[in-house]
Amino acid sequence: MTIETADEALGHTDRATYLAAAERARSAYPGALGELVHRELRAFADFGYRLAGHGLVDRLAAEVLAEAGGDDR
Repeated sequence: MTIETADEALGHTDRATYLAAAERARSAYPGALGELVHRELRAFADFGYRLAGHGLVDRLAAEVLAEAGGDDR
């Protein structure tokens, strides 16, 4: 999940990865933590590519997917 510039939109595969991680976060982390992680990943999939410095979101998505039963990338 690498973006060249802050103005470049996410590709279909990257967006799908963030959305999958967002959905898995709800079941992997019940309660408020899961909801927060879900919202952050979903927001990034929807318009986060417009923001610079997204390394934390990449790591978060990778950790959620890995912890929830495997990396889908």
